[in-house]
Amino acid sequence: MSLNGILLTLTLLTTSSLAIGQTNCVTQLTDLNYIMNSKKQGLLRFEKSNANTDFSYQSEQAFSDYLSFAYQHILAANPRASMPCPVLTDTYQLLVKQQQRTSPPNIVDLIAPFELRQNNNHKAVLLIHGLTDSPFTYHDLAQIYFQQGYTVRTVLLPGHGTAADALSSINTKQWQQAVDYAIKRTIKDFDQVILGGYSTGAALLLNYLTVKPANPKITALMLFSPATEPHNKNGWLAKWIDRIPFVNWIDKDADIDFAKYESFPFNAATAADDAMRSIALPELIERQLPNLAIFSVMSDVDTTIDTRASLLLLSALHDVKIRPANSLDTLVYYGDKTTITSDFPKDYRVLNPQCKNATCKNIHGISHIAVVNSPDNPYYGIAGAYRNCGSYLDDDTLYKQCKTTEKPNIGERTAENIAAFPTFQRLTYNPYFTEQALYIKQFIKQVEGSQGNQ
Repeated sequence: MSLNGILLTLTLLTTSSLAIGQTNCVTQLTDLNYIMNSKKQGLLRFEKSNANTDFSYQSEQAFSDYLSFAYQHILAANPRASMPCPVLTDTYQLLVKQQQRTSPPNIVDLIAPFELRQNNNHKAVLLIHGLTDSPFTYHDLAQIYFQQGYTVRTVLLPGHGTAADALSSINTKQWQQAVDYAIKRTIKDFDQVILGGYSTGAALLLNYLTVKPANPKITALMLFSPATEPHNKNGWLAKWIDRIPFVNWIDKDADIDFAKYESFPFNAATAADDAMRSIALPELIERQLPNLAIFSVMSDVDTTIDTRASLLLLSALHDVKIRPANSLDTLVYYGDKTTITSDFPKDYRVLNPQCKNATCKNIHGISHIAVVNSPDNPYYGIAGAYRNCGSYLDDDTLYKQCKTTEKPNIGERTAENIAAFPTFQRLTYNPYFTEQALYIKQFIKQVEGSQGNQ
């Protein structure tokens, strides 16, 4: 069945379901009994079938073929793929306008990889999501690039978009294969290409760029909370623990978040650690990054990734003598600027937004997962229904309080914050998103200006 045929079928099913008042992805977030049962029994932790995962990832295959494959794979394996999900982001509404999606959406429509299409094949941005995420990660950032005249493409990394146990049998090579395909295909289709990666997606892009031959069509690299080294330095143990029979999970959560896995298998940590090791400084100094500018975003209190390691990596890559485009390198740094060590390059452009409105007051640090989402995001934003309470997986009482308290404390889940507040919700939106959007636009204009002068 074609993608359009699948979309029509789902539209009819959704209309029927809504008519009888079926639960949707938002109302389910308020069903505490279901959440606790799902957390205890793993109701959403496992795929519903062993769906076909075969895609050749040959650059001769059209990107539209890839999009259709990924959509059908999610339909077959995700236990909630056909659940109504009334989360109407600007990107989703644009996809409907371009007749690539139907309204109202189901979960599959929101988490499947997408392409926001311009009326020309001049320039594109390719965005790679992170570990446990989905292309929904980019529904807010995609608007920024589209408004600058770019076609926006996203990719679904293998093992994602279905259920967390799919990460139990995945490896870094499979992720890299998908990324390599998307880059090569996009280079074939467009004259200018910007690459953007969040977390593990950033590591996969860096590995590609420092291993594969340079291509002049790639004009810039944009890194959001880039995965360089884990904050927890015991991540390397995951591959050994994963070999112990019946010890498969680091975290077991409810997986009620339709766009991101909440449970976390040991094998996922192994694969992520392998991706980060591929771009470790001893590896990178033996290679050379192409002559392109780098735009990075990170938080001073990131509890997923070691910010100091990320700063060291940016320093190592910043050599304007070898790569003149590095004169445009830009870092958006959230938090205390004095935590940037004195050995960081003095000529690096560092932007350090300060709180000037109510959106950012009483927020205790910008989290690893927050930087990509707008406060206006209908799911993860200020008025969004989703709450990240993963800090309390071992304490059902605090977990329930976090999910239900009227005014939770919000920020990055540092040990200090967890100790200081009775319940603490991990921040899922970026209070400085408007400023970040402006910085991205300025950076793109500089990159395009430098290209025009060559």
